[in-house]
Amino acid sequence: MTKSSNLRSVSKSAAARRTRAGGSSSFAVWLIGGSILVVALVVGFIMYNNRTVTSPIAAPAVPAAWINRTTLGNPEAKITIQAWEDFLCPHCKRWNTDVQPKLFDAYIKTGQARLEFHQFPLQSHNPGATMAALSSECAADQNAFWPYHDKLFEVQEQGQDAYTMEKLTSYARELHLEEKPFIQCMSSLQHQSDIAESVAKALKLGLNSTPSVLINDQVMADPYNETAFKTEIDKLTK
Repeated sequence: MTKSSNLRSVSKSAAARRTRAGGSSSFAVWLIGGSILVVALVVGFIMYNNRTVTSPIAAPAVPAAWINRTTLGNPEAKITIQAWEDFLCPHCKRWNTDVQPKLFDAYIKTGQARLEFHQFPLQSHNPGATMAALSSECAADQNAFWPYHDKLFEVQEQGQDAYTMEKLTSYARELHLEEKPFIQCMSSLQHQSDIAESVAKALKLGLNSTPSVLINDQVMADPYNETAFKTEIDKLTK
């Protein structure tokens, strides 16, 4: 098969996936624009006045032992829900607003399943997508990934301006993270390799859109179909 034929095949596959998923964001080969990110981080670092806040952090309503960085739920659960997402993806925000809370109440909060968030920033949403991914991992270092995750989706409608170094640090302050470690984590691109590995794994799994949601490694054709989730999970719990 020629290279052009391969490209047409991938394009058709992605188009079919978008139709099934009710409009999930198109896949684009992920690439960190290193110079852009470094400039954004340096400028933000210079502009921002460092302060340290040590107030308590709001956490999801589950036992503390059930929160492990980007994983939420009973570590002994036999069912794993994987969500591969981009913080600037409108369809990911829709999934987190309409579907994820219902899965949380029915299966995660009850200990039947755990939720894993996986970074999948798309090139078409950079530099904000990668900046957001980096900042969420820095928040995870302080065991605050999930409230920070919610904040990143909350400000999505503001576009790229919501994901500058200055703004991302302000969200950390709002959620009472320690600012100096957060800024050091961001300015050093501490989790750049972790995000690259996550994207590489997504590609290896054949994922081509966000949100891509899997239940025990089974890709759900429509991430917004609550009935399909219930059917699949109930089948696995019998």
